[in-house]
Amino acid sequence: MTPYALALGEEAARRLVVASRMEQKQLAVILDELKVSPFRKGDLQERDDALRLNEVLLLGNWLVTVWIDHAAREIRVVRLEMVSD
Repeated sequence: MTPYALALGEEAARRLVVASRMEQKQLAVILDELKVSPFRKGDLQERDDALRLNEVLLLGNWLVTVWIDHAAREIRVVRLEMVSD
């Protein structure tokens, strides 16, 4: 199966830009893994303002919120949040 493309929303892109080099490397691995498993269910789901179902995944120390556009074969990354202990 051809991997889906990633599309970062404004909030997620901002978080990625201000992340430390180590955090950027962690996120690169996480986002690459998402591309090859677009049907993965989140640890929880939430609806956005457009009533789309977003999957919220706990991946390592990160909460990654995405919605999948299967028609366009894209994973829309909405939010990246670091989880602290």
